[in-house]
Amino acid sequence: MWGVGPNAVPDSPLYLAKQRIGIVDMLRAAESALRGLKMHQTYIDVTGNNIANVNTDGFKRSQAEFEDILTALTKVRGMPDPGTPGTLNPAMVGLGVRLHAIDGQFSQGALKITNVATDLAIQGEGYFVLQGPTGPVYTRSGTFTLDANGTVRAGDGKALLSTTGQPISVQGSGVTGAPAVSISPNGQVIASNGTQQAILGTIQLARFTNQSGLERVGNTEFRITVASGPAITGQGNTNGLGQIISGVVETSNVDMGTELTNLIVAQRGFSANQKVMTATDELVDQLNKLR
Repeated sequence: MWGVGPNAVPDSPLYLAKQRIGIVDMLRAAESALRGLKMHQTYIDVTGNNIANVNTDGFKRSQAEFEDILTALTKVRGMPDPGTPGTLNPAMVGLGVRLHAIDGQFSQGALKITNVATDLAIQGEGYFVLQGPTGPVYTRSGTFTLDANGTVRAGDGKALLSTTGQPISVQGSGVTGAPAVSISPNGQVIASNGTQQAILGTIQLARFTNQSGLERVGNTEFRITVASGPAITGQGNTNGLGQIISGVVETSNVDMGTELTNLIVAQRGFSANQKVMTATDELVDQLNKLR
């Protein structure tokens, strides 16, 4: 589609003119627009995922960030080399855009009251630590239940870990009957039947030097990476960790107003890059029709 035309004779003035003044520069514009289309599609993908998870408890939104690609020096015939004393500023042409990062936004979500003792939220910094198949995983989603054996588990079945690194369980507490479970702000899990009381364990929380370096593994859970740094663990209200609130859960931190605005911006950017592609195609077509 984009060439110098079938009627152009190699090394002829017309052939060389098409190469010099049109085709190369226009292909550069088309390449920049193509990269722009791809990056705005990524922008739409990230925004769409945020909107889809607006009601997902413990979800943390993401933000796509972009940067320009290395620019090319455009040297006009007769222009001195850049750096020569007394010369003009170098003429630079950008080569498009690329993805810089997709960063997680870890602001606190709103708290939703459930009045269920095993529903938990962290007010402040920190993550609950769950027993994953290949090591601990971390989450802000605090919807927990007791299984048939009395072990505190997340919705996907992973056990909630204590500060000793072991699952928290009602079994072996010494409290008879069907004890009620309550959880204190520092994470102590207490079983009581009205006359007997026992501390089952203390919920372990973890925080990270670089939260954005955590790897998302699904189910609103995260895994440690080299970029995140090691987990800094402890119980609630200690070591820079927040306090645990029982009877509530943290909702998604997605703001629909922000996401719909981002979606409009992404759509406009996508459409603008489409127009650049169309204009480039039309101009190259006109060059190819030169006789």
